[in-house]
Amino acid sequence: MKTVGRPTKYNEETVKKTQKYFDSCRASGSMPFIEELALELDVNDDTIVEWSKNNEEFSAAVSKVKLLQKLSLKKGALSKQLQPTTAIFLLKVNHGMNEEEKKDKDPVDGFHIHLVGNKPTNLEDALVNKKTAIEDLEKAEKAIADFSKNSS
Repeated sequence: MKTVGRPTKYNEETVKKTQKYFDSCRASGSMPFIEELALELDVNDDTIVEWSKNNEEFSAAVSKVKLLQKLSLKKGALSKQLQPTTAIFLLKVNHGMNEEEKKDKDPVDGFHIHLVGNKPTNLEDALVNKKTAIEDLEKAEKAIADFSKNSS
């Protein structure tokens, strides 16, 4: 059977270039982006999405980028380094988060962070919410560190 279209550019060199890109982001302390990776690999960002559907190793790398971005947006919003409206918008659009609690999904490793929830009615409730959010972030950071160690 004859294949239609151009042959894929995905190969072992793609994996090496992807890892090199991630390593350079980590070394410089910058956030990796799918669009930037696409430019590095000289492909469209839609191609990155397609490759992640068909290649397990590449899919894990793309998932890691999204996880890092999501965590960074949450931390930035909670620490007030980012405009909350911007962070919430990006979390909704790029990371599938919404304001409604998802009842059908179990929390990962026993924790789940909600950016939008009940407003505290007094200072004590607000402090408890802040403490819980900080604990959740610490757990998330540990999970990401463990994930990074195990995936390297």
